[in-house]
Amino acid sequence: SAVETLDLVKDPAARERLLAILKNDIQRLDRLVTDISNASRLDAELSREDIRAVDLGRLISEVVQLYQDTARPGDVAVSYEAPDTLEPIMVSGREGPLGQLLRNLIDNARSFSPKGGEVRVHLERGRGQAVMRVDDDGPGIPADNLETIFERFYTSRPKGAAFGGNSGLGLSIARQIVEAQGGAIRAENRQDDGGKVTGARFIVTLPEARR
Repeated sequence: SAVETLDLVKDPAARERLLAILKNDIQRLDRLVTDISNASRLDAELSREDIRAVDLGRLISEVVQLYQDTARPGDVAVSYEAPDTLEPIMVSGREGPLGQLLRNLIDNARSFSPKGGEVRVHLERGRGQAVMRVDDDGPGIPADNLETIFERFYTSRPKGAAFGGNSGLGLSIARQIVEAQGGAIRAENRQDDGGKVTGARFIVTLPEARR
């Protein structure tokens, strides 16, 4: 519609608004096509790449550092709380997909975070598993949607959020990666002492590599 209207509009301000719509829609289509492509080839990549021991703390640190190095003023901050242990937490998995898993969770958390908010990644060891948490300061997740959000093409956004910011595939891909590597992922809401929702939390558990 914007393309068809553009040639008919002479007012510079109106043309600028139409161009902004076109730019936003092109970015949304590009994101959607990229995510569909990633989802389609992921099964083949997961079966082709060998499982090995991956230092999960190192991988998280490198991914978070990349967000910090490329941050611009006003961006949602990303931080990492490393485990209180000198011994690395090694998991059995594939480093490429694990990196994509982390980026998907961080990108999702940032997209629902308010300006000036922060996404926090935490890692700890528990009962033969690595436990990773990704917390945000967003509106949280409706209780009825804590499982639905992992379905393909499902997307829910808070009132006033820009349309097209999420393709509805990021969390589905995240679960696909986690389950292919013997792990599990779930979502919950963080709450303060009064029971008010203060943000969303995604918890990933992955089996530790055998020593």
